[in-house]
Amino acid sequence: MRPVKFSDVVIVGLARDEAPEILSSETIEERLEPVYERLRLPRGLLASLTGILRRRLYPPDFKPSQAAVRAAEKLLTQTGFDRGHLDILYSTSVSRDHIEPSTASIVQSRLGLGGQVKSLDIGSACLGFIDGLELAALALERGLAGHALVVAGENSRPILEATLARLREVADRAVFFRHFATLTLGSGGAALILGRERDHPGAPRLVGAVSRTDARANDLCRGDEDGMETDSPALLTAGVALAKATFDQGAADLGWTPAGFTRLISHQVSAANTRKLCQALGLDETTLVKTYPDYGNIGPVAIPFTLDLARERGLIPPGARLALMGIGSGLSCSMLEVFWP
Repeated sequence: MRPVKFSDVVIVGLARDEAPEILSSETIEERLEPVYERLRLPRGLLASLTGILRRRLYPPDFKPSQAAVRAAEKLLTQTGFDRGHLDILYSTSVSRDHIEPSTASIVQSRLGLGGQVKSLDIGSACLGFIDGLELAALALERGLAGHALVVAGENSRPILEATLARLREVADRAVFFRHFATLTLGSGGAALILGRERDHPGAPRLVGAVSRTDARANDLCRGDEDGMETDSPALLTAGVALAKATFDQGAADLGWTPAGFTRLISHQVSAANTRKLCQALGLDETTLVKTYPDYGNIGPVAIPFTLDLARERGLIPPGARLALMGIGSGLSCSMLEVFWP
């Protein structure tokens, strides 16, 4: 797919939902103490390798749709937006309430949205939210819709608990580290409304988007409700190479330069991943808004969650050019430029 330029799509508003329970990396290691002793692993390994000090969790039976609805209701309250004006709803979570029906249909019902709304799930690993924004923006540009709501919700507790139970029986370091990335997962919700600039002058504007894939690497990270196995070193290498190719395409077709972006809002896995990404793309790591130390890897929630946190903390100056970007298992990479007036 060729890079796309947008001329009339803006961010009307966004909001996040923070899961209530904080789980520290230290506490996880305490629960794995027999495993650490058996495999002779040093305490503090999780934080030192990932930079993640803590992550947040919902109750065990809390569904992805509930996190998405909480973020969406918060957004509608903050902006005073009339939900009757929504035409599109995309749910972009990795996890879902059920295999069927779509999680989007559950969100739509709980938000009380009418039958004019086209709703569906968009799954693209950790890049679902960015892909949802791009597809919704294309519909707005074509005049097929006036407003779109994109949501995501993740509860990592079930997969985390399943992994902790599995690791208690592990007697091999290689097996332990194949499941290690699961310990970085966090929970949260996010919601964002897109509209047209003609209806919302002065709002943050979508400028352009670039996407590339490397499906040869689809076996480097595979997960389901029971667990996730990852070849972390190979995934990092392949992911960074794909990100470099994606950014280079943005440079060629959209005029991107490493120094041209004021802030980097990325899907965040760990300290090593973000550092390698910035180095490969020539980006100043100080422009990265970091959420992984306190929230871990929140999957597709991470980018809108980080953007909302940056907005709330006053980290986005007027006239900023933002790079929203991430790498998802599969592999896929998407980058979206936003101008913040």
